[in-house]
Parts: sequence; structure tokens; C-alpha cells
Amino acid sequence: MRAVLIALALVLAAPALGAALSVNEVASELRCPTCNTPLDVSNAPAAVDMKAFIADRIERGWTKQQIIDALVEDFGPSVLATPPKRGFDLIAWLVPALGVALALAAIPIVTRAWARRPRGEGAAPPEPTPEEARRLEDELRRLGDV
Repeated sequence: MRAVLIALALVLAAPALGAALSVNEVASELRCPTCNTPLDVSNAPAAVDMKAFIADRIERGWTKQQIIDALVEDFGPSVLATPPKRGFDLIAWLVPALGVALALAAIPIVTRAWARRPRGEGAAPPEPTPEEARRLEDELRRLGDV
């Protein structure tokens, strides 16, 4: 009798164990097609419908990639939170990385050029006016008395 109960519990628990996938886990990789915000935080009617679609497919045992592929087929690749890493969309991944690499490479060049520029060492400080010279002498005398 115990063996039957254990087997029954395992049979009933198997779908729950396989359904560790959550709606937000899938939705975090998608965007709402109407408001262009992440699907997991959007409350637009289209987003609510998409989340219901995701929940239904999770219950049916679909994988995360199958659900995403179905939504891309319905709405197009713009529904993805990040562009695919192939074809023309690869530019969206390469350009920022190339920009960062160029900026990092430019730092030593710019700092060397900046350090080598003339500092205007020949310029003398301006002469104080007679009033400024008198005030300076008064302050120095006062500080000497302290």
C-alpha cells in the first residue's frame, strides 16, 4: 500500500518538478510589443495576454525556448529583450564593445599628450597693488604677534 502511495505521489509531483519554469523567468527575456518595456514589469493589455500565453504553455510542458520562439513567430524579433547574436543584429553587440575597447586604448595616448603639453612656466604671478601689499604686511605682522 505504501509503495502505491509513493508511486502515486511521484506521478503527481513529476509535472510540478518539471514545471520549475516561471512566467517571469520567460517574460524577463521579452519586451511588450505595445509599450516596449520589459514584459515582466509591463501591465499593458498585450503584456497581460502574453503572460497568460506563457503560463498556458508552461502548464502544457513547453520549454522556455519553445515559448520564446512561438512569441517571436507571432510578434517578430522586436519582442526579444536583447537582439539575437547573429546576422545584422550582431552589430548591436559589437559596436558598444568596440567603443569601450577604443576608449580604453585611447586613455594612455590622451594622458601622455596631456602630460607633455606646456604648462606656461614662464608666466610670473601678477604684482600686488600697493593696497594689497599693505594688507599683506598687516596680516603677516598680526600673525607674527599671535
